[in-house]
Amino acid sequence: MGKRLLIFAIIFLSLLAFTIWRAQPPFRLQRKLLAKLPYAPENLLITDLDDDGHPEVTAILGDKPPIWVRFPFDKPSTLRFENCRAIWMEGCHSVLKALPVLTADDHLRLLRWKDGRVTFDLLPALPDVPEGLRDIFVRQGKGTGAILLHVYRGLDAWVFTLTPQGHWKFASRFTRRYGFWEFSDRYIADLADLDRDGLLDALCLNFGYRDAWVCWGGKGEETDLGSWLVGSDDPRFTDLDGDGWKEIVAVAEDRRLKIWQFDQSQGRMRVIAISPPLPVRWGNFYLLDLDGDGREEIWMHDDMKGHFWMFQWREGRLKMWQGETGLKDAEVRDWRQVKFGNQKALCTHDSRLVWLFPPRIWLEGGWLQWQFQKYEGFTVFAILPRGKQALFPSHWRIQEAPFYLKFAGDIDGDGSDEVIGYDGRWHRWRVYRAEVTEAGELRWWDVLLGREEPKAFAMLVDGERRGLVVGWEDGRLELLMMEGRK
Repeated sequence: MGKRLLIFAIIFLSLLAFTIWRAQPPFRLQRKLLAKLPYAPENLLITDLDDDGHPEVTAILGDKPPIWVRFPFDKPSTLRFENCRAIWMEGCHSVLKALPVLTADDHLRLLRWKDGRVTFDLLPALPDVPEGLRDIFVRQGKGTGAILLHVYRGLDAWVFTLTPQGHWKFASRFTRRYGFWEFSDRYIADLADLDRDGLLDALCLNFGYRDAWVCWGGKGEETDLGSWLVGSDDPRFTDLDGDGWKEIVAVAEDRRLKIWQFDQSQGRMRVIAISPPLPVRWGNFYLLDLDGDGREEIWMHDDMKGHFWMFQWREGRLKMWQGETGLKDAEVRDWRQVKFGNQKALCTHDSRLVWLFPPRIWLEGGWLQWQFQKYEGFTVFAILPRGKQALFPSHWRIQEAPFYLKFAGDIDGDGSDEVIGYDGRWHRWRVYRAEVTEAGELRWWDVLLGREEPKAFAMLVDGERRGLVVGWEDGRLELLMMEGRK
């Protein structure tokens, strides 16, 4: 009898161990503390200020001195750059060989690390006069994706572009006869050569009046594009027909989608396509290559009612069709594209009432308070079929994930995105990795990160080594690396 119980116990424990082993995620997450910063960074930049071919991390927070974290894969060390502050940088995911900063005497410089000391270099083609500088910032062009450094002073504007090698290059200078650059809600949104004369032209926006126009490089002339619809996203450059030259796409104030193109024979911008009036109250348009043919489609979603409109500009014709996605909520907006293996997907946010585990219980004013339910954010994924069917949302597979997505990127370099999201039911931040099942649904593996809130992310790639740098609210700077389970 005792031998039988022993045999059954061994079999049971073996099955239990095998089940636990199979339940583990097919990857391992390594966490490495890089530094403990005196503040939580609002932005993390990947830099190579010493130009040694090995990237490092620079942490930015407001007007505080930048902090440089060197050798994050091997021996972390920090260096605080005093007597300067970094300018505001948005959407910059390239490796910077020089960091734009303002010195203590308000001079704009490019910070580098050379021969064991800091150097402050001048920007090319920019007068070294600090007086009158209104706005200086870095922003990514929504249409071209180029990283642009803007410098505004009086009626003049200088724009620099970031080269693939990480250096800043003078792009163009624009001058207006009126005080356009005097207000922070008016700026150059993107650069492209529209008239094919070899000079970059600027798409300019005025958010106060929702006006858009083109400043022509080298000519001092302007072309008014009119106003765009509030809540429809900004006008932007794109190459819809794949000929290598940019068009301008916007939803005009009269609720019509319009496409502008430069006409070589007439020597001016003209509207080449216009849609019927769209009954949309609030909804952005998105430029996405859904069918994988290398050319973008225009997809507009009514966030209030769930209607959509799909547009294609092919062979001189604007094709349009419409339908419903079934997602009707003011929170359903800001769609973005992610990739899980060979499977493309779109994702957006939504919210609904959930039970809290554990419930919140606290003392307030001498009274015991409790909360068992709360509206929490979730992520909605639309899994796209391959080929032309991806252009029709009726073929999309809508699936909800129990977390609010904060970051999506390929951490381990296998071609599939991992995501970091907040699980409001358990009050935890987690790393999630998705697998697409044979039924075409997403299966999630998760690894617990903790309760602290991540403030900034940066993808670090050094040869074959790569990882995600996360800045936490308590000032910790961590490197997350993933590898397959052995």
